[in-house]
Amino acid sequence: MEVALSRGEMELLERLSSSGGRASVEKLGMDRSRVMALAELLKEKGLLEVSESRRRILKLTERGLKHLREGLPEEKLIGALRERGGRAKISELLSSIDEDELNVAIGEGRRKGLIRVESLNGEILMTLLADEVPERAILNEIALREVEEPEVEQEVLRNLRRRGLVDVEELVGAELLLTQLGLDVISGKVRMVEEVGKLAREIIVTGEWRRKKLKAYDVRARPPLTHPGKPHPYVQFLEEVRDILIGMGFVEVKSPIVESEFWNFDVLFQAQDHPAREVHDSYKVSYPREPADLSKHAELVERIAKTHEDGWITGSKGWGYKWSFEIARRLILRSQTTAASARSLAEGLEVPSKIFAIDKVFRPETPDRTHAVEFHQCEGVVLAEGMNVRHLMGFLAEFSKNLGFNEVKFKPAYFPFTEPSVEAYVKHEGLGWMEIAGSGLFRPEMLIPLGYEYPKVQALAWGIGIGRLAMIRLGLEDIRELHSQSLEYLRRAPLVW
Repeated sequence: MEVALSRGEMELLERLSSSGGRASVEKLGMDRSRVMALAELLKEKGLLEVSESRRRILKLTERGLKHLREGLPEEKLIGALRERGGRAKISELLSSIDEDELNVAIGEGRRKGLIRVESLNGEILMTLLADEVPERAILNEIALREVEEPEVEQEVLRNLRRRGLVDVEELVGAELLLTQLGLDVISGKVRMVEEVGKLAREIIVTGEWRRKKLKAYDVRARPPLTHPGKPHPYVQFLEEVRDILIGMGFVEVKSPIVESEFWNFDVLFQAQDHPAREVHDSYKVSYPREPADLSKHAELVERIAKTHEDGWITGSKGWGYKWSFEIARRLILRSQTTAASARSLAEGLEVPSKIFAIDKVFRPETPDRTHAVEFHQCEGVVLAEGMNVRHLMGFLAEFSKNLGFNEVKFKPAYFPFTEPSVEAYVKHEGLGWMEIAGSGLFRPEMLIPLGYEYPKVQALAWGIGIGRLAMIRLGLEDIRELHSQSLEYLRRAPLVW
């Protein structure tokens, strides 16, 4: 009888033999991953057994290490009370303990029965009742050695984890044990032959090949599963949308993420007291502190101001208030990609023109399955003569059809800068009909100040919540999953193209 082994397998057997036939992976003095791979091969040949063990070890977090060095908040409180004879006013303690730490210390101190808190003549007084903090001994012990989870009282451990002082790390250990066959190979009772994976030149020239055995290959064995790199499915979808719009003759335009209210709202004839301009519907920015510089657009600013106040020459009565230049200069995070359309129209587009923008917008929404505070919007504008609502619905239907959505529903709607206005809906398998776009024809109060001959020239416009369409295409029921970083999901997600 003989056993064919590679040099690595022979080395592992020899090391294991010198350790008495039984040893943990760490004590063999070889790379762990290499040992485990060789051990698996030797196990298949019946030469050794592998037993795994799992231990849950407590590790100090950064906060735990900080409190180990500086003391826990309740320990600092105990020390401060001792210095004051065991009783003090809360206002006195603030001189020696940070306010945030004092709040934590009071909560922990009351929970553990270390202090008594009472009110006297409008002052909060604290009295020291005990000074033993059970967490201190555990922190010290963890710093000195490996403390396993079962060694610590569960209530104390829960408190340590709740406070973010410790983490539990699972350590997987492996022990190797020679079988009787393995012992026979080591002792020479069973002949050992070196196994090689390929015939190198030296082996052939020296004749060593006669004393070696070629490794057998199982041609039926399946190759290891591989996961090649690929674009994120949502990124692929956005690129597909971009390609479709370019194929329909549209040109992509851009605008800054930090935008002035002038381009985000005022140019769109959205009143300065409109609810969407309050903090609950747009993000004001505190930096940069300087407001937007609109000096290059002085004439347009004047036309927009007059249009808001009395309608200027648009035939409208405007909004009937005193327009504020300061409000228009305020900086916000772009809440709609229509700001990109406004900037492009202000530059003077040729008639006809078709433009689009795919970019992120930001709104203080309450996140749920179909809403997010940060999401992509797809803006489109068709500037031409003789446009009407039927053309608008035709563009949206054609766009949806190119994406594979054959059924689109429309219903009348209201938007400050379009009239008439239309909402578009597409059906989601699990969530039913979902609104995916707000659209309409730009109002004269927007087009005329921008220098276009209205009503001869009309502009069809829409803003598509492209994330909702992606949900339908990718079979998701929660818009937050569009940005998933789960490897399991990303590996099984199909290529969109």
